Amino acid sequence: MKFSWKGYWQPTPKGIRKIADSILAGATLASTFAVMNDYPKLATWVMVSSVITKIISNFLTDETETNNGN
Repeated sequence: MKFSWKGYWQPTPKGIRKIADSILAGATLASTFAVMNDYPKLATWVMVSSVITKIISNFLTDETETNNGN
């Protein structure tokens, strides 16, 4: 696995995509409960951190796909 700025335009490995999507879904649920229990700052922090995690996961690629046969 490789982190690259150009990796955003290449496919994200399936395992990483599943983990990032699961974190985002769980954080959405946790954020909803935090708002319902009158913790808006916590809810905001949880959602911002999960969205940043999802965006960062898009920059990860498989090294074999970016190698171009060399």
